[in-house]
Amino acid sequence: MLAISVMATLLSVSVTLGAAYASGIIKINLNGKQVSTDVAPQMVNNRVMVPISFVSKALGANVAWDSKTQTVSIKSNGILFENVWDETFTADGNNDSLGAFTFAHINNTVQTFMSGMDTGDRQLLEISTSKEMDIDKLSEQHYSMGPTMLSSQIIDMRTIKKNKPDQSPEYQVRVAIQTWLDSPTVDYWDLNVVMTPTVTNKEGFITTEGGKMEYVVKKKVLVKSTPVDSHRVFPGYTFK
Repeated sequence: MLAISVMATLLSVSVTLGAAYASGIIKINLNGKQVSTDVAPQMVNNRVMVPISFVSKALGANVAWDSKTQTVSIKSNGILFENVWDETFTADGNNDSLGAFTFAHINNTVQTFMSGMDTGDRQLLEISTSKEMDIDKLSEQHYSMGPTMLSSQIIDMRTIKKNKPDQSPEYQVRVAIQTWLDSPTVDYWDLNVVMTPTVTNKEGFITTEGGKMEYVVKKKVLVKSTPVDSHRVFPGYTFK
């Protein structure tokens, strides 16, 4: 939760965050669409001021006002992106880049692995993990009554090993998972994913070793579990 003491219900933001100032009229665009607010944005000392309640709710957060302490409390109920490792990836096609195909492969592996963990499905776990992982132990970690993951999302990545002729690329992926078993919680896992070795089959085609996915998970670590009041999975569904 983020608590901010303010003198008024306005939040100072940069013009680059979506507010444009021209001819004395400030417009607010949300995802490319112009929106109106109950309190008009203002330009104060060359800074754009917009209503804190509007901005917070537009980003899926709950807002409360305490008149006694003159405090606005903002609490998010969804998955927040974090710049954990401060690494910037490019998609320019060189060996240091992270192309769209590569990221799609990694994301597919993460989602397949998460589904396997949530259901105990051995087949999903076998195709999405390396030989370092114990499938028997992994398949026993799910909740026996049914799945508990409402959603999962990659929120950051970093390079462990670069893609080189004599070295397969490896990445560490931070994944946030909305769960609900005992109470609404956001779990954060670090997954190490590595490119699967390839082999040439009898027909002469190159394929992944053991029929696994292009990238596989070789390590899983639970970083933290954060209790929350509710999960806003998407605008039309909030779990409490």
